[in-house]
Parts: sequence; C-alpha cells; structure tokens
Amino acid sequence: MDPEERIERLEAALARIVEWADAYPVAVFPEVDDGYAKRAHAVLTANGMTLDRLSAAAMRHCLTGVRRIASDALSATD
Repeated sequence: MDPEERIERLEAALARIVEWADAYPVAVFPEVDDGYAKRAHAVLTANGMTLDRLSAAAMRHCLTGVRRIASDALSATD
C-alpha cells in the first residue's frame, strides 16, 4: 500500500471515530446532573443493580467499537 492510500485509510478511520464521538449530542441526550445520577443509583441499587456496572458496560461497548475501527485501519495499512 502506498503512503497516500495508507493516509487515506487512517483518515477514514479517524473520521469514523469522530462520528462515534458525535453520536450522542447533548441537545438530544442532556448531561446527567448529580440529582439524576443519585436517583438512578437509588432505583438501581434497590433492584440489585449498580450504575457503575452499567456505566462500565457502556464504556466497554464504545471502546470496543473504537478499538475495532483503529485496529482494522492499522492492520490494513501494514
């Protein structure tokens, strides 16, 4: 693969990562304030669940997708 193709592939991967980062805009999904988080924590713990576990699962899901985008682009440019 020539250097220009490599750059194009890596730039496309970066563009996809930016799309992922922009997928949940604050205008559609407002930031969570402390009161909201405390209420969610109370509801979840009352039912044997934790906000930490759900948050970690969501982060792993996002980072797995970002890792896949980066890994695919990097392996294709070797």
